[in-house]
Amino acid sequence: MKHKPKLKELIIQAQNGNTEATAQLVFRLSPLVRKYSRQLGYDEACSDLVTWIVEAIHRYQPSTMGKKGKLERGFSTNPAEEK
Repeated sequence: MKHKPKLKELIIQAQNGNTEATAQLVFRLSPLVRKYSRQLGYDEACSDLVTWIVEAIHRYQPSTMGKKGKLERGFSTNPAEEK
């Protein structure tokens, strides 16, 4: 069974110039693109949404709030020891 890369992995690869990763991201998001292009209801909605996705991929910066180390420190602190 072939490994299916996570979206975050594909985004990083796409940001580094991997056009195959960009194509995979657009393909995975194509059901949403079709849904919202129908809702928008104009001829170029689909291509506008794909363009927006590609631009958003390159603007994306992963959040530093969810790093495992910070979360582990927050949950491993015993509140009774802080007093």
